[in-house]
Amino acid sequence: MAKYFYVANGLRGCYMPDSFFVIKCDTRRELKSALEYEAVPIRDAGFVGFNRRAVASLAAGAWREAQKRNPSIYPHVAAYGQPGNACMGLHVSTATRADFLEYSAEA
Repeated sequence: MAKYFYVANGLRGCYMPDSFFVIKCDTRRELKSALEYEAVPIRDAGFVGFNRRAVASLAAGAWREAQKRNPSIYPHVAAYGQPGNACMGLHVSTATRADFLEYSAEA
């Protein structure tokens, strides 16, 4: 059964992310692949703290949350930033099919 996720990128603790999208994933591997796609440009830009292990952990945590009967609305976050200042984060939280369809209609 497909699961839906919000993926946002930006400052941790802020209400307005730099970018976001809603994704439909059939497997955890598919979610991990989408998060890795987001992580590559972050690492290439010279930011630290968002390695492949952090991507795998983020995907696993978000996938476990989506399996619950009443998933939390709070996101799982992998922090990254400039050396000595990890104030940015990649946020992943559960979404609904309606959210995905609304996002798809706008895009």
